[in-house]
Amino acid sequence: MTARALALGLLGLALGSGPARAANPDTPEAFVTLSTTFMRTARVTGDPSYYDRAGAALDRALAIDPSFYPAFRARAWVQMGRHRFRAALRTARAARRIAPRDWWNYGNLADACTELGYYRGAAHATDRMMALRPGVPAYTRVAALRALTGDRRGAIEALELAFAASDPADAEERAWILTYLGHERWALGDVGAAARMYEAALVLVPGYHLALPGLARTRAAEARLDDAIALYERALAVAPTPSTAGALGDLYIATGNPSRARGSYDLAMVMQRVAAARGQSLGRDLAIFLADHDHDLDEAVRLARAEAEVRDDVYTNDALAWTLYKRGSLRAAKRAAARALRLGTEEAAFHRHAQAIATALDRPRAAARHARSARALEPVDATAKTVHSRKEDA
Repeated sequence: MTARALALGLLGLALGSGPARAANPDTPEAFVTLSTTFMRTARVTGDPSYYDRAGAALDRALAIDPSFYPAFRARAWVQMGRHRFRAALRTARAARRIAPRDWWNYGNLADACTELGYYRGAAHATDRMMALRPGVPAYTRVAALRALTGDRRGAIEALELAFAASDPADAEERAWILTYLGHERWALGDVGAAARMYEAALVLVPGYHLALPGLARTRAAEARLDDAIALYERALAVAPTPSTAGALGDLYIATGNPSRARGSYDLAMVMQRVAAARGQSLGRDLAIFLADHDHDLDEAVRLARAEAEVRDDVYTNDALAWTLYKRGSLRAAKRAAARALRLGTEEAAFHRHAQAIATALDRPRAAARHARSARALEPVDATAKTVHSRKEDA
């Protein structure tokens, strides 16, 4: 089943075209079911417009019954999808006061705290969730925290537990877990294992937008550039993001096609205009793209700073550090890089960015230390470096 077919099937059930049709569709229960389906469809398709639809469905549920708890607790989940992290944290805390033993609330609390950079709060919420209901939602949050705190192998163990506990009939959930197993394997420099995880995810959900760019990245690292280009092109058609457009453009440069590269880079900028028209922002994703390609660095810094005002997580700190470095604000970049590395996250890009900043500040020992850390995490046979060097030579 393709990602599109899976999404349409979920919507069909929620909207009443299948056996799960509600006897009375104008009930708060039916609108919560619809909202849940929209949220899952957003994850399947990568289309953020479904988050707005999910929110509207909850509004309808609460208009019918303002005290309907399932709609209230689900609101934090939807707010997370819309990147309203502080609102999600407030909602999750309020829902916890109503139902302090509901494991769902601790999942929302963990997610909101993680995005905001409140890592101790995230750990506490995850521990509570594990105590109340061990299972896929708890295991995946354990994995996220382990990865953030420098324990990628522990994250893999938790994700393997999640996969073992998952429903074999839920293809998308299993594909999601496999995709994130691929990300963790990649982060440890294990290209082959990462590729196998992405391939397995795509067997379950062909065209899965989260797995396609991951598999493309591994193909590039294996010097299978034509395969990588084809996969990135598919990913861009399914769920366009600046990072995918940038990676595809870099491969076009590496294979001697600068005109197509320019088209791919231009597409990244168009995405931001479309997102802005919808009241959304591509934030740090576009900021990193701009910094990587030395394009409109003032805008890159503005985007990264705007994101940092919303959340203080390590990935946003890294984006801010990199954009500030590219614009020449070295001391501010150094402070942001230190924030990015504060948990000991095993992320090669964090160390490469910190290495560049330390070099520019004439701190050779720090630069050498970050270079060693980056090399330990980068794919052993990564021709991505070759791709990048060809791009710079073009």
